Amino acid sequence: MAVYKDKKTGTWYFKGKYHNKWTTRRGFKTKKEALLAEDEMRNINTSMKCLDDVSEEYINYLSTHENGSAYSAEHIYMKHIAPMLGKKRIDKIKVNDIRDLQTQMLNKKKDDGRSYANRTINQITGTLVSIINFAVRFEYIDKNPCSNFKPLKEIKTHDTLLFWTDEEFQKAIQFEEDFSWYCYLVLSYLTGMRKGEVRALKWTDIDFENGIIKINRHMNDKIREEERQKQKEPTTKGRKNGNAHIIAMDNNLENILMKLKKHDMGYDGWTKDTYLFGIFKPVGQYTPNRHLNDIADKANLTRITIHGLRHSHVSYLISKGLSAYEIAERIGDSVEMVLQVYGHMFPNPQKNIVNVLNNNFNFEYQYKIQVLGQKLGQEIFGHEKTPMNREHINEMERVMRIELT
Repeated sequence: MAVYKDKKTGTWYFKGKYHNKWTTRRGFKTKKEALLAEDEMRNINTSMKCLDDVSEEYINYLSTHENGSAYSAEHIYMKHIAPMLGKKRIDKIKVNDIRDLQTQMLNKKKDDGRSYANRTINQITGTLVSIINFAVRFEYIDKNPCSNFKPLKEIKTHDTLLFWTDEEFQKAIQFEEDFSWYCYLVLSYLTGMRKGEVRALKWTDIDFENGIIKINRHMNDKIREEERQKQKEPTTKGRKNGNAHIIAMDNNLENILMKLKKHDMGYDGWTKDTYLFGIFKPVGQYTPNRHLNDIADKANLTRITIHGLRHSHVSYLISKGLSAYEIAERIGDSVEMVLQVYGHMFPNPQKNIVNVLNNNFNFEYQYKIQVLGQKLGQEIFGHEKTPMNREHINEMERVMRIELT
């Protein structure tokens, strides 16, 4: 909205959008009156925004500030939230609305007849809460009535974390006949890198001199079509959950990647800016899992996903005694996240504590030494507070060795 002076009449007026429609109000004697009326209209306009309006602004905001989040938010909103609440005024949405949305999703079935998981329902209600928080942040409403809404309890079991042991991976990888895909799967297992990070790797990210891999970007298949058309290449800067990360290579991985590089350099047009896997364009989103399923079937093993190789990497590190802090540094996650996802894999901390106590303390032995020390101090020195010299100490040690054996 903006305030103007009508040169013909000498009065003031303002014009602007009111609930997505252009509106003009005239006849104000002073500029101050026009500004006050404009401000009142702006407040009405703000509270009259419907959820569809705010969600569009929210998704556009995500497109600019949070790579990868906009697609997911838009998909969730359009499929699950908009049909029920899209036309409702933002200031009229109450906690009962999010509760009704949750109940609706609990009773709703997917196309294949299955129910929605609690985690999925929490993502849906969480998206609604985020949109309303956005409305609060930009002063469309004063507070979020759904901010304290409790999500459903997510039931987690150890069985849902599918991974292979080192023995199982060694067995399966023998069945991969394509050398490039052999390298892809070994790299995923030995580093725990995410699928999108591996697909986005270029040879400029491999530092053989220092033995490190630089994770500077990741493949993001879940982006809005308009954003995809703007991108010069199909990757997103940084990692999925943060900024760049560095992973050290072991000798085996370094040797394998050197062979792959030598192999790829034979292609016409190869440069250091080409991709490790796919060369001139990244490999497809689903192709890695097809190769993993193929070797799993041939090895007669349970199928896991490429992300399951990340779990396998962490499981292997835990089996070798590495701490949650070391593993978090390795895979570029927080210690809290490592413990949340993999905590059940770590050795029982209570058992470890008991072992430490057993190995470091012998109270019966210590008590015996204390009693003997007091007794010998009186026998040898005549008084327990008598200052000791070297002869006294040697005599005391000799007697105690005899008594304690």
